[in-house]
Amino acid sequence: MAERASTPSKRASKPLLKATLLFVGIGLVLGVLGYLLRPHISHEALKQWVKNAGAWGPVALMGVQAGQILAAPIPGVFVPLIAGMLYGPLWGSVLTVIGTAIGSTAAFAIGRGAGRKVAEKWIGEEALDQAQNVIRGKRWLALIPIFLFPFSPADALCFMTGIAGVTWPQFLVIVVFGRIPKDVVLAVSAAMGWHFLGTHH
Repeated sequence: MAERASTPSKRASKPLLKATLLFVGIGLVLGVLGYLLRPHISHEALKQWVKNAGAWGPVALMGVQAGQILAAPIPGVFVPLIAGMLYGPLWGSVLTVIGTAIGSTAAFAIGRGAGRKVAEKWIGEEALDQAQNVIRGKRWLALIPIFLFPFSPADALCFMTGIAGVTWPQFLVIVVFGRIPKDVVLAVSAAMGWHFLGTHH
């Protein structure tokens, strides 16, 4: 009996172990990239870019964040990192959150209002199939931890949750507690890491 009881515990610990290894791996990759890029990208260069961009810099960044959710030309994980490096932990997070909220709600509205055929034109059939497999058989609350993973198909999931009939209040809860915290952590981590590298250069 004791041996049988231990089996579910072992199975339950596997996702936690995988998540831990994933985040550690991401941290190591970001650290190595930051170390390698540091000699070629200075704080002065970034400050000059922000100064030259003026008010259009934040607008462009929010547009890129919202646009990549709808069209996914680049992995969404990189935009919060860039926002944190350029605008710091506070404003980098704010800009990322606004862009994420706009893009996510737009994708959900397309999926919910226009259906799968229209959504496929935006995100592609393969991405929607992957998102459908992820949410199949799950209650809407179970989507929150899925959105928290940096490399989950979050963009396609926004479309698919609308197609699957998730309500607006439910979707907003998913975004607020699942998607936005992940992006904020990425932006803050990038800002702190960039600051650390700058002070120890």
